[in-house]
Amino acid sequence: MYQEKDDIELKRELTDVIKKEIVAFLNTMNGCIFVGVEDDGSIYTPFQKEDKDFIDTKVANWLQDTIYPLPSHLIKHYFNDDGVLVIEVDEGKDKPYYLREKGPKPAGVYKRVGRSIRKANEDEILRMIMSSKKYIYENDISEEQDLSFNALTRAFNQNNMELTERNMVSLGIKNSQDKYTNLGFILSDQSDVTVKVAEYDKDRNFKLKKQFTGSLIDLFHHVKEQADRLNDVSAKIDIKSFRRKEKVSYPGASLREMILNAFVHADYFIRSNIKVEFFEDRCKITSPGGIFNASMEEIMKGTQTYRNHKLVNIFDKLGLIENFGTGIPRTFDAYKNEEKQPVFEATENFFYVTLPNLNYSENDQINDQINDQINDRINELDLIILKAIHNNPGIKVPEILRNLTNDNIRVNENQIRNSIKRKIHGYIEYRGSKKTGGYFIKA
Repeated sequence: MYQEKDDIELKRELTDVIKKEIVAFLNTMNGCIFVGVEDDGSIYTPFQKEDKDFIDTKVANWLQDTIYPLPSHLIKHYFNDDGVLVIEVDEGKDKPYYLREKGPKPAGVYKRVGRSIRKANEDEILRMIMSSKKYIYENDISEEQDLSFNALTRAFNQNNMELTERNMVSLGIKNSQDKYTNLGFILSDQSDVTVKVAEYDKDRNFKLKKQFTGSLIDLFHHVKEQADRLNDVSAKIDIKSFRRKEKVSYPGASLREMILNAFVHADYFIRSNIKVEFFEDRCKITSPGGIFNASMEEIMKGTQTYRNHKLVNIFDKLGLIENFGTGIPRTFDAYKNEEKQPVFEATENFFYVTLPNLNYSENDQINDQINDQINDRINELDLIILKAIHNNPGIKVPEILRNLTNDNIRVNENQIRNSIKRKIHGYIEYRGSKKTGGYFIKA
């Protein structure tokens, strides 16, 4: 029984459509086409009666005359014991492969998407050509040559280094012909790279919407500064110690590392934006360019491949990269004891990171309000008063004053009454009559 999968295609008869299927596998992945099989996986009996020598010759002619570049060394075809024609296709390196009569344009170039095929668009075809020719964006000559480097010079000076004409060449900002490269352009003050930062409320309306454009050096600092502001801290009171326990929404260096990864690994040839979006329950970071020369499994284990090797080197020289190759593993380490975990996804054109907000809880609105009070108003004296009430249930204000005075805490009755009335009233209650009652911690 045969079964169609992402890398397996079933066809009843040998028709011209199969040429497109071959092209799609050559451009996308290793795959196999079974001809003479129904969609349900059963054998298509009429195909068994076809002239096998004629079919074999027809396929061989296809590979020689109708597909370019010549794919013969990447394809095997034969009849198996079921009488089914098997066409095994290896993914090629000389992309794009296309139907010779249509040429290297959308009408002739196909890609495999799941269990179906589609025409490649012009941008995808261009990226195939660039990939097969080992094109490196950061090494190419910039179309814009009238560039200044105030932001980059400032960053070098802050790190006790000098940006000279000589090291511009050694760093790859200029080439040996004294021409600025694309690396120079995206680091220059004239860079058109754009990064968007947004914050949304629970209904997905904008609470914050910012757009930064310019040198990657300034962009990184602007975006990091904005992200740090949006990385909220919650505080809870430990009832045993009456100390404030603070917890950031995005722990450790996870947020910084993922923003940094988006900058240094983005495909700047793709005219799209890096985006950092804060929702109530998560932060999502999107960067143009899928995984470069690696699998998702390898990336999860810490394998690093560098689409922008020279950009990574400059960020490292400026002290912006703390440890090579530790971004994703460090992020997992930050979440290792947490129930919520980061999610990493990749398509051909984009890489997505979703970091869960550790302070978010759908059913914790009351605690959120309390945490806001803790963050905004409650100070150490308030915590000491709470502790005194906790340790002495039913205590009155004069007794709280004596308690604190005995502990050498300078305070007066008015300060205690003000704390009870304006700050900690949400955590305590007065029980009993005015004469015999006192303060208790709420259940």
